[in-house]
Amino acid sequence: MVLEKFGSSLRNAVNKLRGRPVIDEAAIMDFLRDVQRALLEGDVNVKLVLELSKKVKERALKGEVPSGFSRRDLAVKILYEELTNLLGKKPPKIELDGKKTNIILIIGIEGSGKTTTVTKLSHWFSKRYGKVAIISSDVIRPASRLQIEQMVGSEVPVFWKDSKDPVDIMESGIEKFRKEKYNIVLVDTAGRHKDEGGLMKELMDYYRAIKPNFVLLVIDGTIGQKAFNQAKAFAQNIPIGGVIVTKLDGAAKGGGALSAVAAAGAPIYFIGTGEKLEDLEKFDPDSFVSRLLGRGNIVELAKRMEEAFKETALLERISKGKFDLEDYRDYLKQLTKAGPLDKLLEMIPGIGNKFSNIELDPKEMTRWMAIINSMTMEERRNPSVIKGSRIERIARGSGVTAKDVRRLLKSYGQAKKMMESMSSPAKMRRLMRRMGISG
Repeated sequence: MVLEKFGSSLRNAVNKLRGRPVIDEAAIMDFLRDVQRALLEGDVNVKLVLELSKKVKERALKGEVPSGFSRRDLAVKILYEELTNLLGKKPPKIELDGKKTNIILIIGIEGSGKTTTVTKLSHWFSKRYGKVAIISSDVIRPASRLQIEQMVGSEVPVFWKDSKDPVDIMESGIEKFRKEKYNIVLVDTAGRHKDEGGLMKELMDYYRAIKPNFVLLVIDGTIGQKAFNQAKAFAQNIPIGGVIVTKLDGAAKGGGALSAVAAAGAPIYFIGTGEKLEDLEKFDPDSFVSRLLGRGNIVELAKRMEEAFKETALLERISKGKFDLEDYRDYLKQLTKAGPLDKLLEMIPGIGNKFSNIELDPKEMTRWMAIINSMTMEERRNPSVIKGSRIERIARGSGVTAKDVRRLLKSYGQAKKMMESMSSPAKMRRLMRRMGISG
């Protein structure tokens, strides 16, 4: 398993906390010491570890615990969130043009697993984007071409020519694969060089010559927090789109490498988890941390607590008479998740008493949310200003009629009266549970 020792230490910390009969400051501090030990053993930077610990401690001890949960649940949820933040944001989708040949330049230093990663990428892209080809431009290590061919077999064509000029090889290969209308061309490069400055200059020459659509930097996960300087150095010289961290199947310092790359500001797109073609995963911090902490259990807890926080905030606003169109939009969103639409519509003010006499449009809820989204913040916060020309403008912006807007406003008004009649959050919570909105 990826980062087995790292994940095992974190899971032990969580399980130990769950076994504590009382969750006080001493229990939280003990929990944090176990977490710190796991992170430091994974070669995570000390400064990052201390920052994470400080955030977890402050939020776990001072944070509000929603009804139905315990402070230990809160502490685990916060650890999950802060670990996810430590590993950076989910990377954006790689934008590729389906109507032309897209060039992806793969760079990295010698020994990073770059050539193996190129073959894995060819397998990953071919399953999603159609025709994929590889250009082997490493003139320092010609055997890299044989390595690529052995791994991809007949699945992906590999271009190479007897030339001492990498740019010549790249340009010839790109010309060939463009004529043959390949969707994606992966360009493998040499990583060996006697000095960093020389390597960066060569890579910039490649970049200017072939003008790639995307650049991926390959970093060896076994180097731990040293990955920070490596990611920074490459990013300062070449427009890097993203990073691939390799060798995480046996990397004791893998946690340090991932957090270091994220700290350098480079989005991690993939992680290498073995030697086979299939051993390449699209990186998602949320799912990765959930796996470290014990698969879906932690994620489910975090999601349920997040919903509980939202519900509590909404109920508090309602009990104080602060139910505006922003709240109504949240109310509608929850209704769409809660069950069959025809049953839920019976409960919505303005529709329920007419339910048996009208032809229901199952897209009504979505249309209403679109109308609210077309309003200004002032209008959502203070619906009383929505009159005349504002109604016409909102209708045009959401692609509906003025009558639809007025119908929404009428329903909102009736909902607001109903909410205000519920004098306490407890009564409101009972109503929402009856409607299937909260757990």
